[in-house]
Amino acid sequence: MYSGSGGLPMSDGIPVFIITGEQGQCKTTFLHLVLSLTVGANVRIRGVLAPGHVRDGRRSGFTLIDLATGEHEELCSIDPDPECEIHGRYYFRPEGLAFGRSALAPPDPRETDLVVIDEVGRFELQGAVWADRIDRLVALPHPPMIWTVRRRLLDTVIQNWEIKNPVVIDVRKASVMATASDVMDAVWEWREAQTTSGFPMPSLSGARSLCDPPALAGVAAGACPDTPMILRRRYSPEW
Repeated sequence: MYSGSGGLPMSDGIPVFIITGEQGQCKTTFLHLVLSLTVGANVRIRGVLAPGHVRDGRRSGFTLIDLATGEHEELCSIDPDPECEIHGRYYFRPEGLAFGRSALAPPDPRETDLVVIDEVGRFELQGAVWADRIDRLVALPHPPMIWTVRRRLLDTVIQNWEIKNPVVIDVRKASVMATASDVMDAVWEWREAQTTSGFPMPSLSGARSLCDPPALAGVAAGACPDTPMILRRRYSPEW
């Protein structure tokens, strides 16, 4: 498995990048930074980012961000609500679950370069939350993907979904820049394969685009979900 400091594994499979670490080790923040380095290269991203909220020093809930649209919706909270679906100590809002399942619908591979799932965890391993969406995604032809997974669940997740080409990125050791570079390499290989198959693909503008990038909406961990931060960066080897 790959540690995030060199080239891609030599394999014919489409890679699934797995950002891993323990709870509180900033997996979502690391993912957010990696994605912020790809948006300027005209990469078409689908999926969800799930920044957490902290109340009185304790995780209190999560917001979902649809990476294709920048829209956001509250996913779950520790506050009891009889209308919510209970998983662990969290109450999942029906609107949040529907929002996430829509964002994680299997993409048209001709219109998507990268799929993001933040995060794949014990609820999915129990068949809940995003489990059905992940089942469909891995069963169909798909572009490169990035998942976040807690370290203690890493091997179980890989085995459960039979990931053939996992690219494991440990947030304690990995470089954001090196990870973004490897993700972009995978995206370019995917684009080339699609072009060879006869699908018209939008230009990546000579590898590193200087065009105005689409906005990547994100909320820093613990921040108020009502004011998502918009990052506008360009991917460049000098960063």
